[in-house]
Amino acid sequence: MMGRSLNRLLVFGILGLLVLAPLATIVFEALQPDASHHHGMALLQLGVDQHFIHALLGTAGMAALAVVFALPIGLMLALLMFYAPPKFSLLWEGLILIPFLIPPYLTAEAWTLLVGPVGLIEQLIHGLGTPLENFLYSLAGMAAVMALHLTPLVYIILRAALQNGDFRLIQAARVHGAGLWRAFRVGVLPLVLPALAAAGLLVFLDTSAEFGVPALLSGYAGVTVLSTSIEAATNVWPVNLPRASAIGLVLCTLGIVAWFFYRPLANENRGQIHQLRYPSRWWSMFPLATFVLIAMLLPIGAVLAVSFEKALTVGLKFSNFTWHHYHHILSHQSSAFGALETSLELAALVAFGTMVAALLTANIVRRGGRFAAFLDLLATLPMAIPGVVLAVGMILFWNAPWNHLPVFGTTAILGVAYATTTFPFAMRYARAGLAQIPPLLDNASRVHGSGPLRTFLKVHIPIAWPMLIGGATVVFALSMRELVASLMLQPAGVQVISTYIYANFRQGVIGDGMAMSVIGVLSSALILGVARGLLLRR
Repeated sequence: MMGRSLNRLLVFGILGLLVLAPLATIVFEALQPDASHHHGMALLQLGVDQHFIHALLGTAGMAALAVVFALPIGLMLALLMFYAPPKFSLLWEGLILIPFLIPPYLTAEAWTLLVGPVGLIEQLIHGLGTPLENFLYSLAGMAAVMALHLTPLVYIILRAALQNGDFRLIQAARVHGAGLWRAFRVGVLPLVLPALAAAGLLVFLDTSAEFGVPALLSGYAGVTVLSTSIEAATNVWPVNLPRASAIGLVLCTLGIVAWFFYRPLANENRGQIHQLRYPSRWWSMFPLATFVLIAMLLPIGAVLAVSFEKALTVGLKFSNFTWHHYHHILSHQSSAFGALETSLELAALVAFGTMVAALLTANIVRRGGRFAAFLDLLATLPMAIPGVVLAVGMILFWNAPWNHLPVFGTTAILGVAYATTTFPFAMRYARAGLAQIPPLLDNASRVHGSGPLRTFLKVHIPIAWPMLIGGATVVFALSMRELVASLMLQPAGVQVISTYIYANFRQGVIGDGMAMSVIGVLSSALILGVARGLLLRR
C-alpha cells in the first residue's frame, strides 16, 4: 500500500508541475490589473479591447474556414479509399497521410516559395503565381494551409467510421431501388455524422491554437489572431503578462470546450472494424493524386528545390545547384549543427522521460477509481490547451520570483515544455501497451510472491515494450518539430531545429532553413516509420 501511495504521489506531482501549475498561474495572472491600465482586471479589460475582438474574430474565422475546407476533402478521400480504392491502396494511403507529418509552419513557408512573381509556380506557369499569392496571404489562404495539414487527420477519423459501420445498409438501399445519392444519404451519412462532428471539432481546435501559420502569413494578410497576440504580449515591449494570460485563458477555454465535446464523439466512433474490401477503381486515383500533388508533392518539391539553390531569384537552373546549405548545416562549427544536436538530445531525453512518466500514470489509471479518472483527465488535458498558452504559463510559473528551481533560462525548460505537449500521446501508447496484459498474469505474479515493482518489470514491460517504443518515437518526432514553445522559452544562445528554420526564413536566409527542413522532415518520417514497423511486428 505504501508503494502504491508513493507512486500516486509521484505521478500527481509530475502532472501538477507539467499541467496544473502553469494553468493556475495563468488564471492568477489574468485576474491582475492590465499593465496598460492602472485599474481593472486584465480579463475584464478584454471586453472593450478592439484589438482582442478582431483577433478573436480572426481566430474563429480561420478555424471555421479550415473546417469548411478540410471536412469535404477528408470525406471525399475516405469514401474513395473505402468504396472505390485504387490499385496499390496502401501506397496511396501513405501518400495521403504524409502532409500531416509536415509541420504546418513549413507548409506555409513552402507555399510562400511557390507563389508570387518570382515563385516556383510562376517560373513554370507564367501568370499563375500572383493570383495564388493574393489567395495565400488572406484569411482563407491561412485556413487552406491548415486544411492541407489536417485533412489527413479527418481522413483517418472518417475512414475508421466507415469501417466501423454496417456496409449492408447501403447495399439494402440499392437493392430497394434507391439511387446513389439517396443510398449514401440513408446508408452512409448517419454512420459518419458523429465522426464528421468529431473531426470538425478537432480541426477547429488545432487551427485556433496554431501559431506558426498566422505568424508567417497574417501580417501580409492584415489579419490578427489570438495566438500571435499572446506571443506579442510576451515578446514586444512593453511586456504585458496579464494581457497575455487573459487572452490565453480565453483561447484555452475555447480549446477545452471543443475538446470536451470531441471526447464523447471520438468514443462513439470506436467499434468493430469490418475488413470489407471493395473492388479497385482506376479512376479514383485522379482526385487522390490531385490532393497528394497540392498537399505533399508541391510543398516538399519547393523545399527540396530551394535547399539546393544558390540564389532564389535565379530559378531552377543547373548552374544554380549547390550542396552548400547542407554542408553548412552539417559543419560542426555552425550554429545549424548546434541546433540539430540540441534538438536530437532534447527529443531523445524527453521521449524516454515522458514514456516513463506516462507508463507510471497508465498503470494507476488501469486500476480504475475516481483518482485514476482524474489523473487520466489531467494527462490528456494538454491536447486541449494551445501550445502558446502553455508557454505563457511556464514563463509565469518557472520564472516566478519564489521559484528557485534551476529550470527557466536553461534547456531544461524546453524539455519540460515538450514533455507537457506530448504527454497525451505518450499516455495513449502506454495505456494501449498495458491493455494487452491479461489480468491473470498479474494474479499469477502475486501468487508466486512477486511485489508490484517486480511484476511491473518482469511482466508488464516485456509485454508492453513494442507500444512503449512506438510511443517514444512519436514523442521524439513531435518534440523535434515543436515551434511556439521553443520560440517563447528558448534560452539565450540556444536554438533548436524549428526555431532555426523559422528564424532563417524570417531573415531571408532561406536556403539554409529549407535544408534544415529536409533533415527535420526526413528524421521525423524515419522515426515514425520505425514506430509503425514495431507496431506491425507486434
